[in-house]
Formats: sequence, structure tokens, C-alpha cells
Amino acid sequence: MLKGAGATALGPVITAAIQLGPVPFLVHSWGAAKYGDWLMLSAIPAYLSVSDLGFGNASGSDMTVRVAAGDREGALRTFQSSWALLLCLSLIIFTLTASLVWWFPWQPWLHLSSVSSRQAAAILFVFATYIIATQQNGILESGFRCDGNFATGTFFIMMVRFAEAFGALGMGLLTGKLLAVALTFLCIRIVATVSYALLLRKKSPWIKLGLRYADKQRIKELLAPALGFVAMPLGTALSLQGFTILIGALLGPVSVTIFSTLRTLTRFNFQILNVIGWTAWPELSAAFGARNIPLARRLHRHAYQAGLAISVLSGVLLWVAGPTLYRLWIRHAVTFDATCFHVLILVTFANSLWYTSSVVPMSTNAHHRIALSLVGFSAASLVVARFAIPALGLPGAAWSLLLIDLAMIWLVLRTSLRQLEDSFTQFLSGVFRVPRFWVPAPRPSLDSK
Repeated sequence: MLKGAGATALGPVITAAIQLGPVPFLVHSWGAAKYGDWLMLSAIPAYLSVSDLGFGNASGSDMTVRVAAGDREGALRTFQSSWALLLCLSLIIFTLTASLVWWFPWQPWLHLSSVSSRQAAAILFVFATYIIATQQNGILESGFRCDGNFATGTFFIMMVRFAEAFGALGMGLLTGKLLAVALTFLCIRIVATVSYALLLRKKSPWIKLGLRYADKQRIKELLAPALGFVAMPLGTALSLQGFTILIGALLGPVSVTIFSTLRTLTRFNFQILNVIGWTAWPELSAAFGARNIPLARRLHRHAYQAGLAISVLSGVLLWVAGPTLYRLWIRHAVTFDATCFHVLILVTFANSLWYTSSVVPMSTNAHHRIALSLVGFSAASLVVARFAIPALGLPGAAWSLLLIDLAMIWLVLRTSLRQLEDSFTQFLSGVFRVPRFWVPAPRPSLDSK
């Protein structure tokens, strides 16, 4: 039912290799303090990831709905309109970053232990340029998504991230310089973006890069859903990079390394949920475009059921075997905080109760309320963490994160079920119904004897 599910099944494996593989090598080679510097510096430019105003995801949903309805010309107009705005924004962001990043005292602000403020500025500038290059992929991905090539486009980006991670790992071990590692990311991403555009041209010749069909009115129509897509990564950045920076400022780079490695291990199931959500997204957009609400409802229930089962199983496994896995992974480079680890497992489970459902409103660009709520809850959790961390240490940060997901569960489910015309009781009944893997053969009737 979910096209491309098989092709993206390697997603969690590749993502785990990207996130888990380089960490122990860099921690041992650089030391916990220097690796903490790297985490904080790479976290700051992540806020520029919202610089495309969310037009990549907004155009992807809009184009998929239009293609399902037979409107390719309208989809092309959306594609080029989004790309025109992105080019303008990229130029503005690049100019501002190049002008301002050199003037800030990064070293005392972030308590950096291995680089000066000037070196930190150079690293931040390279990362900002890298993220601007990455943003072009968001628009290109919408072309793959709308024309039935979602799995191909997603797998390509996964392999690019794999090449970035292990190319940067090799450079980090060889040189030990943070700037060299950042430049490795940038060079690989530039080559990959050009290749991604050429692949799209080969797969879907009708989706043309250019500005001929760019339309101001279409940009205005996409503005509201695009701003909603700004809020989603901004809320995520507040909960990921925001906590990284806050912990570094309050407890130092070593604590950043401890918290980041604990969170990376506990978020493994989220990578699987992400694959499920991204696989369901274009199918849901197509179902809504064809006005097939029953199909959309079934897609949501099956995706939620799979995500919930995976979250429970992975949570139990990590709760029991996590401490041993962590020590084998990090090899005592930093201490293991058991309380923080177990709370972070609860965070990932709570996240699974709403994340898959959030794809329903995003598939039709009707996600504004939940996106803005995520930003609000994430900002509030940072305020709570500002006081909880000095009092409780790293577990205080984990408990603060849990507040975000607990607040999002009911809001997202209510929004999604309303759009699917599904009641909460029927939804639960469908989710907790055991799938039938076999169908009994019909009994012969008496008349046939």
C-alpha cells in the first residue's frame, strides 16, 4: 500500500550508521571536550535550516495533490515559484552570514575549549553555506515526491548523508581540524546537489529548473503552509540544538557530549518512524488529491500501528540492554547517566504517539496550528530546562524534553482524526486490531457434496 516502503527500508540502518558510527572514533580521537565543541558549533547553523521558509515541503505536498488530480502544469508552476523565492532567500542569508559571523565572541559565549572565536566563525560560515546548499535539495525532493519517485529521491539523499558522515570522519581522524571536517561536508553536498538536479531531470523531464513559470500569486498561496513548515524544523531545532547549546552554556562541552550520545542512542526508533512517516506522506497527499478519504484513513491507521509497535519493542530493548550497548559503543570515554537515559527513552516513546499522525495535516498543507504549537512548547521547555538543569543536572534536560511530546499528543491526534473524518474510538479499534496474516479457506457448503 505504501509505495517505496521497500526501497526506503534501509533508511533506519543507514541513518543509524550515520549517527552512531563516527561518534566513538571522534570522541576517542578528539576527546569529549573537543567533540562537545563540534556539537555546539554544528548546532548553531542548524537554525538556518528554516531559511527556505518551508517552501520545499509546502511545494511537495501541493505538487503531489496537483499531479494526482492531473494538473502537471500547476505542479510545475508551484515548483518554479518555490525555487525562485528560495534563490532570493539563499542570497540574503549568505550575505548576512558572511558579513556578521566574524564579529561575535564565540569562544567565551560557548565556553569552547579547542578553537578561538575566529576559528569558530570560519567553521560557522562554512556550515551556513553547507545548509544553504542543502536547502536546494528540499525543492528538488518535491519533484521526486510528486511524480512517484519518492523512494529514489530519498535513497539518494540517504547515501549522500552516508558519504558526508564517513568522509568527514576520515578527514577528522586524519587532520583533527574542525574546519577541515566542515569543508568536507560542504564539498560533498555541493557535488551531490548538482547530481540530484540531474537525476530529477532524467526521472521527470517535465519538471524543469528555471523561472519561466514562477508566479507571484502561487508564492502567496503557498506562504501560509510554508510558514507552517518553518515552524516544524524550528521547533525541532529548539528541542535538539537548543538543548545542546543550553547544556553547553550551563554545564560545559563534556556534558554536551554525554547528553548528545545518550539522546542519539535513544532516538534510534525515531529514525524508523521518520521512514514510515515520509513513506506515507506522498501516498496521503495523493489520496486526498483523489478525494479518497477512506484510503487516507487506512494509510494513517496502518502507519500509526507500525510506528507504535516499533516504538514499544525498541523502547523495551533499550531499557534493558541500553546501558551495555552504550558502554560498548562509547567505551567509557564519558560517563553513563542512567536516569537521563531512561527518561530519554520515555521521550522517544511519547514522540511516537504523535509524530506519525502529524504527517496527515502536513500532506495537505493544513499543519499550521500544530507547527506553531510545537515551537511554543519547545520554547517553553527550554525555559523550564534553564532552571531544571542546574537543579537536576542532565536528567532535568530530559524531563523538560518530555513536556514537549506530552503536550503534542492530543493536539496532533485531534487535528489528524478530524481531517480523516475518523472518530477516536474507531481509530483506537483499528490501531489495536491484530493484523490477519492468513485467511482461512472457505468451508464447502452442504450443497456441494
